[in-house]
Amino acid sequence: HIYKKNLATKFEKSTAHLTMTPRNAATAEDITQPQIPLIDLHQPPHLLRQQLYAACSTWGFFQLLNHDIPSSLLSQFREAISSFFSLPYESKLKLKRNANNSRGYFDDELTKRRRDWKECLDVGVPGSRDWSAGDDADINSCLDGRNRFPVEEECPKFREVVVRYFEECARLSNELAVLMAGALGVEEGMEEEMGLAKRMVNDHTSYLRMNHYPPCRSGASEKENADVSGDGERNTAEKSPQEPPPLGISPHRDAGFLTVLLQDDDCHSLQVARFEDEDHRDGDADCWVTVHPVPGALTINTGDMAMIWSNG
Repeated sequence: HIYKKNLATKFEKSTAHLTMTPRNAATAEDITQPQIPLIDLHQPPHLLRQQLYAACSTWGFFQLLNHDIPSSLLSQFREAISSFFSLPYESKLKLKRNANNSRGYFDDELTKRRRDWKECLDVGVPGSRDWSAGDDADINSCLDGRNRFPVEEECPKFREVVVRYFEECARLSNELAVLMAGALGVEEGMEEEMGLAKRMVNDHTSYLRMNHYPPCRSGASEKENADVSGDGERNTAEKSPQEPPPLGISPHRDAGFLTVLLQDDDCHSLQVARFEDEDHRDGDADCWVTVHPVPGALTINTGDMAMIWSNG
């Protein structure tokens, strides 16, 4: 797969992160920490290429202003995913992904062999590339399954808003891929070098992940907070003194090409690690920086595919 965008919601690839938790006040340490770059998409092209090159070759993350996704759509999308995650658990389980379809709802994912404290809904580009075709139509079946949406009665206009947001993130991701190629010195006339970026316009396998990180009881263990049995019922287990508290998602790298992330304005929980050398590991606390989203900006990060494509 070549993933290109993420809605976070995550568009990976595409992904969405909607935390729906109280605001975390910035600490003095947060204020003095270095921050990922902030880039204006509407600045002169030569400055834009320079800033993209610097951001992608160091942090691998940046915040993007003037991305041209309407603020009204961002608001509608936030409301839509909030409505979905507010549904009864039984309603969400009707969309649960399975061995035959990896798209849909889930709350049992592992990252680095640890249970994530989150629930998600994954939507991908249709097999036919035609959103007007039925989600259950044979032409929309993909290697990873078919899209599943809540019924209109439970979440009015949910599918309509999600599709519009998906397509806007796809457009932005295509634009960024070409700009990233330009930052590496690849020009429009260099067909062979520009081929991959252009091929992803039509052949990408992007998906949108909508994430909800529920509140976690302070002082409780991972098992006490998040143990889920096979029938979907939440259980309580004895706490182990050695057990660390749960994380929304454990440290990881995105496997795709490019992620477009819509962060929660009220809860700043995304952290980025900038390792100076290979001796650093995920547990090095001094390397982690909290990302405080700028109002109106989207957070962009590169993935493993971009590292391979750019030769590091």
